[in-house]
Amino acid sequence: MADPSPTMSLWLDGRQTIQLGQKGSAGTTPVLKVHMHDTSHAARLVIPSYEPSTRSFNLRRALQCGIFDLYDAESHTKIAVPHEDVQPEELTVEARAPLKLFNLKLDPQDNFWTELLTPGHTYEIYWAPNNNNTPWAYRGEAHQDAPERLPIRLGKQPFTYTLLDDATKPLHLSVSVKPTDKTCYMSGDPQFGLKLEVTSQHDEVITMCLDKTPLKELHGLEEIVEVVDEEGQQVDWGYGIGCWDGDSPERFPADDMFEELKPGVPYEETFWLTKVDEKGHGGELTDLESGKKYTGEVSKTLLNTLGNYQVGTKEQLLAGSEQEKKDRWAGRRGLVFLDVSDPFAFETV
Repeated sequence: MADPSPTMSLWLDGRQTIQLGQKGSAGTTPVLKVHMHDTSHAARLVIPSYEPSTRSFNLRRALQCGIFDLYDAESHTKIAVPHEDVQPEELTVEARAPLKLFNLKLDPQDNFWTELLTPGHTYEIYWAPNNNNTPWAYRGEAHQDAPERLPIRLGKQPFTYTLLDDATKPLHLSVSVKPTDKTCYMSGDPQFGLKLEVTSQHDEVITMCLDKTPLKELHGLEEIVEVVDEEGQQVDWGYGIGCWDGDSPERFPADDMFEELKPGVPYEETFWLTKVDEKGHGGELTDLESGKKYTGEVSKTLLNTLGNYQVGTKEQLLAGSEQEKKDRWAGRRGLVFLDVSDPFAFETV
């Protein structure tokens, strides 16, 4: 008999590079994707290792309780992981809900990974075969009284971690976004904003090219921060629209598209939330609701644009003719590890 149509599908995705004992990572953050198929009824997903306070999953705990299996990608050997019982948490998924992404958190400084993984190797993580902790779903208030377990499809694609050897020295950038206050006043007074800081941990001056990134051409505040309300609904920001001139001949970016970062000195920018002005600009406050609590984190869109840099000052790296600058910057993207701040929270009144 054919399998019933699934109520929802759970997929794994992402490919990240880490270095044991060091903060930060490079690549695409591993995520769990939740795709709701039911267009008429909400469901509650029961799954261990979910952390409601950060809306993310603890990868260590997920492996220890048996949700996932860990494999060495080259030898295809399954890695034994010490078992630990983990209390399941529940996550409500509304009918017709858009695709939801939840980060899978791994702390490379945790000794657990040092004892389990080997530098220079690549590892793949898959859903484990059916066991007592396999995710499941139900409808109703309490799953003990649920009439049935709803069918769930688990994707076959793994996510991947590559471990650098200890001798490799990538550039480290710290990236953080924090609210200017714990409370956002919908009146706009006092002002409320989200402050971004990007700090180089390199021991020399570096210069970053920010051409065609949200820091120079912002198409929407969601390119800087991803903010959700208490129900997990993402805020759809209204913001000034930028555009890139894709029809003009490709020219080397102007000098003001580059930012020089000294060791430990942050690049800072605050994005203020305002009402719509007489010219139709702003309006971020209208995208929030009074009396709600919100959580947010640095946007993956922004993180994916912070890889174009060179060691040296702007004066050194932007000297000469346009062709000389093109030659100097061509194909010179180095490996960048990003140490990203934890999610932030604020409330509206």
